[in-house]
Parts: sequence; C-alpha cells; structure tokens
Amino acid sequence: MANSGDGEAASNNQPSPETIDRIIATIYGQCIGDAIGLLTEFLSKRDAKLYYGTVAKELEYLHKQIVCDGHRSRWKEGDWTDDSDQMILIMRSLVDCGGKVDPVDFAKKLRTWIRMGFSELGDFAGLGLGATTSKVTSHPDYLKDPHEVARYVWDENNRNIAPNGAVMRTSIVGIHMYWSLDDVTKNARDFAKTTHHDPRCQASTVAVSVVIATMLQGKHKDKKGKFRVKDIIRDAYEYASTCLETDKEKKDLMFYLKCDNIKNLKLDEADKIGYTYKSMGAGFWALKQDDFRKTITKIMMQVQVQIFTFSNS
Repeated sequence: MANSGDGEAASNNQPSPETIDRIIATIYGQCIGDAIGLLTEFLSKRDAKLYYGTVAKELEYLHKQIVCDGHRSRWKEGDWTDDSDQMILIMRSLVDCGGKVDPVDFAKKLRTWIRMGFSELGDFAGLGLGATTSKVTSHPDYLKDPHEVARYVWDENNRNIAPNGAVMRTSIVGIHMYWSLDDVTKNARDFAKTTHHDPRCQASTVAVSVVIATMLQGKHKDKKGKFRVKDIIRDAYEYASTCLETDKEKKDLMFYLKCDNIKNLKLDEADKIGYTYKSMGAGFWALKQDDFRKTITKIMMQVQVQIFTFSNS
C-alpha cells in the first residue's frame, strides 16, 4: 500500500485525488521549468542580468524575444526543449511496454525523435541534443545494446564525462512506481544508462527521482502538513549513494544535495554549467525555498542549468 499524500492509504493502482494532482503538477512543472529556463540557457550570469535585469522579477515566456539568438530562435515562445521531449519519450516507452523499463525500446524512440522530433507538434527534428547523447545514439550498435554503447563512450572519454542529459528527463521516473523507492532507483539507473553511464549521472537521476517519489508518497511531513526537507534529502542520498563507490564521490554528492547557498553551486562556472550535479543541486536548492516564481527566477539569473520543479510536486 502506498501513502496517498493526504494521510490515507491508497493502493498503487488507485492514487488519491491529491496524489493525482501532484503527479500532473510534476509533469507540468518539468515542462514549465524547461520552457522558462530557455530564456537564459547558456548565457553567462553577466549577460542574463544585462538582458533580463529590468524584467527579472516578472519573467514570462514573452520575454524570450529579448534575446533572439541562434539558440533560442529554434523554439517558439512557450515551447519546452529536448529535456521535456525526452521525458515524454520515457513516458511513451513505459506505456508501450506495459510499465516495464525496456532500454532498447527507449533507444528506438530516442533515435526516431532525433530524426523527426514529434511530428504531431510540427517538429522537423529533435532539437537541443547534447554532445554525449549524440555520440552514444549515433553509434552503429546503439539499438542493439544502448547500455553497453553508453558505457563504451564513457570509457573512451577517460570515464570523466558527467553531463546532465539523463537527469534533465528523469522526473517521470519518480512518478512511475512511486510507491516503491527500490523500483524507482532501478528504473532511474536503467534509463540513465541508455545514454549516460557515469555513476554521477546515475546518482543524480536516482536522487531526483527518489525525491519526487517520496513526496508523492506523502512521507516526511510535519504536523502542519509541510515536508521535512532534511528527511527527504536523507532518503535521496541513501538511494543515490548506492551508485557510487568511494567516500570522496559520496561526499561530493552530499555537498550538492545539502547546499543552502545557491552561489556555492557556481552554476555559471566556466566549462562546467552542464555538470549533472549542478543541475541536480539547483533542484535540491529549490526544494528548500518557499516561493516558486522567485526560486525559478533566481536560478535562471545565476545562469540556466536544467530547472527542476519538484517544488510543484
């Protein structure tokens, strides 16, 4: 039995109305954060302030026209990017495979999306593909064994590439089978490894997925019904750290999970804005905040990494 989130027990097949609302909010939150985050994606902190400083307190999709460069012009106003597209691919794969994680099925859907995008939305191709995902998916053996190909690419790059291409799409994994954190953990790792083998990529996807699942369960609430964030982070660390081997690796993970000062995340650090722990860390920092709009804006104005919105959950 899973906790419904409102103090009543609910079976895994019959989530409560409140839990259903949170599930919908998580999916919408992924796309909302993605779409608004496009405004400052890949801009430096200085440029973000230069272009959006006068409207920073009330950022809206329409402000995308302020910076109409080669990157942002590929998407229409209010459109989400590859982050949410790939989340939808995971969702479709789970539906088509009867709720089971099938790495090959997801790999096929990812390949098709890269070539065509979502034709029903008028796409001509999948836009915004990261370098690691591109290398992995273009390998001739990718559709035979995506996990092995991702491991091979990681090996060929000295086992030192940990971008955010897996964690950016993982929110739906926290929804699927949310009543079992063991299953959520396994599923998160299995989807991550279709493109990103690095243990840090796996750990970050597990951490984010477990947080979402934990909140959907309604665990760790105080007497006023508010989540005890420290306890949620403890659960996330417990499961995510199983992906790592050394104390140093686990200490690094914990730093990003517990960070209370967004400046310490160094989201605009040169050549590291795509580091998976920075994206994860921004999400966990957001979890500790009270105001959704202010939180999203503050992350964006630091410099945009993938914005997770499990505060919506």
